[in-house]
Amino acid sequence: MRHVMGGSGRQYAVEDTELNSGGQAKLYRCRDDKGLVRVYKEYLKPLHDSAEIAQLSGLQRMGHDIVARAEAQRSLAGTASSSVNWPIDLVRSGHGVKGVVLPLIPGEFMRDGKSPRTLDFLSLARANPPQASVRVGVLIRVCDIFAYLESEQLVHGDVSAKNVVWRPSPSHAYLIDSDGMRSFSPAPTNGVCTPGWEDPRLQAGKIKAHDRYSDRYALALAMYKGLFLNPGAPFYDNGTWTGASGFPRRLDPRLRDLFTRALGKPLTTDGRPTAAQWRQTLTSVFLDGTGNFQRQPLDVLDAYAKQHRDAHTQKFRAGAAGRGTATPTPAPAPVVAAPPAARRPAPAPQTPARQLIAAPVRATPVRATPIRATPVRAASNSASPWWTVMLILVLAAGGGVAYKALTEQQQEQGDLRSDTATRPCPAEIAADIPDGAGAVLLHHYVTNWHDITLCRTAGDTLYYHGALLKSPDADTITIPATETSTGYRAPKGDYLYEIDGSQVLVTLPSGKTKSYRLTEVIDPG
Repeated sequence: MRHVMGGSGRQYAVEDTELNSGGQAKLYRCRDDKGLVRVYKEYLKPLHDSAEIAQLSGLQRMGHDIVARAEAQRSLAGTASSSVNWPIDLVRSGHGVKGVVLPLIPGEFMRDGKSPRTLDFLSLARANPPQASVRVGVLIRVCDIFAYLESEQLVHGDVSAKNVVWRPSPSHAYLIDSDGMRSFSPAPTNGVCTPGWEDPRLQAGKIKAHDRYSDRYALALAMYKGLFLNPGAPFYDNGTWTGASGFPRRLDPRLRDLFTRALGKPLTTDGRPTAAQWRQTLTSVFLDGTGNFQRQPLDVLDAYAKQHRDAHTQKFRAGAAGRGTATPTPAPAPVVAAPPAARRPAPAPQTPARQLIAAPVRATPVRATPIRATPVRAASNSASPWWTVMLILVLAAGGGVAYKALTEQQQEQGDLRSDTATRPCPAEIAADIPDGAGAVLLHHYVTNWHDITLCRTAGDTLYYHGALLKSPDADTITIPATETSTGYRAPKGDYLYEIDGSQVLVTLPSGKTKSYRLTEVIDPG
């Protein structure tokens, strides 16, 4: 533990363990002298340029006021202005700045309590993104944030999938990595950017650093990826522009026009739509006059996105088959469920909360305006989150014949829905999961020693539950997990639990790893 002093005179106790690190800084959890949890972002190279420090100081003063007001009203991320991870204090070293203090990202934007739910999980088919209504709702809120920044004449400069986080219900977004923001004028002359999100003008040497039109370009990419799940996003390489690879045939012409303006001419800026224009068009196309979603335009998105989900599934299938040819790895053999290890009684059932989308937020400078929440009409299911995992297991166990039969059966039904096969997460496990109401069962495994269950919440968070078969009175664990290319990963302190194909690997604090063979359980009922 160490202590740093902010320019405000406030002292911060900084933890030794890194939260995260990147090319420009390291992040640490800290507490201020009032006990509030913050994040200390320590620059690898302190800032000494007086103009940069002046810009950062202005951001810090603005951010401090916005965050203080929002926290006093318990509404952080409740308005467009407070949905930005502002620097709220500066840590100086002589005449330079060696770091900034930031608010902790609100928990609802985190996937497992540790990693932010970034736009990757909204726009990549392999990440089991949510249905179209959630994606549109999140993107509307992204537009709210950038419309606000434009009203304040601020450039983010590094808009990318990693720098926007979101929550599914009510749909919302939160902008991070914001201490590098700059004013419109003078245009920035230096800055960082994320590969794949660079403004073509920067790649062509037309500008020195990302400017406000670069933010608009990146916002258009976020729209393209988030609406369509299309991996063929446009890019500029060695003077050659490769445009967007496709759009839904029945896409509303108002949206098509915005994409043409944003992505049609990579080296011009006049036509690039503003965040406010994107927002107005999204709400006009997808919402009715009362703020409810309209089913038909959402169906257009879900039908188009399905082809990219299917393409990913087929690619994974081909890769799994290739790996199986070289080194066959049998899937866990299904068995009828034996009585599970004793678990704590579950509380009374809870009714899942309705999905909501926040109503429009006025992009006023810093005024905290409460957001109204409007109920959303229930949307039909697209590919359910557990479907890809189950499909992979079927492929591994039965090969292409099983896949073909299942695919044909689903096509006869008209989509990939599997509502009759979806089972709820066991109530006694769901009771141990935050927002466990509505969680679904992904897998139930046993080894000679363990009873292991994997569930996914309605918010798309995975949980690993472990119990000892031969010690039913021993404590159980229910911990966040993440999906990997071969299974799942769930760390807890100095322990690590990994499901890898047909085995579970348990890494002990000593660093030793033990392997146990998995048997998949088919729970009756």
